[in-house]
Amino acid sequence: METEHPTKYYDNLGDYQEARQILQNYQKTHNIIRNDYLNLIELTFECQNDQKSFNTLYRACLRELFSLIESDLFNLNRLDNYPNYSDKDKFMIKFKKTFKQISKTWEKEDIQKEYFDSKLERLKNIKMERDKITHPKGPKDFKTTTIEDFISFKMIFDEYDGFINKMMNGFFIGMKNYPI
Repeated sequence: METEHPTKYYDNLGDYQEARQILQNYQKTHNIIRNDYLNLIELTFECQNDQKSFNTLYRACLRELFSLIESDLFNLNRLDNYPNYSDKDKFMIKFKKTFKQISKTWEKEDIQKEYFDSKLERLKNIKMERDKITHPKGPKDFKTTTIEDFISFKMIFDEYDGFINKMMNGFFIGMKNYPI
């Protein structure tokens, strides 16, 4: 029996049940972090007239965005890891390889390509900013945040959020001879 959605099939019940548990945990973890993150974005916006709080909350937003993405990468690789996967791979290598693998398995290459071609560069740039504040070398690594910085950053989050939602829409797993 064929399904109308691309599905990753497992050979035995144990592997399928493990994958189902990983997928459920991934979805719950993603939603917890995402909801916290949305609250943090709202708090940051509300503090835009208090520069000290605005700077601090903006930096927290930068860090939390990558916590969300790194959690996604870890869990997606537990479901369908790319060849020679290592959790120690550098972030951008892991990001690209993870989503290329996921998009291949679940036939979402067009979604992955569109994001990589038009939005990945902005994510790379904000990652460099996050790296500066996470591993500061001096005071100049901490800039005074502007509302334009925040709006640009929020756009990068919205782009990633839309991308991951499209990737996960129609994301099915099944067991050979027992398609879902």
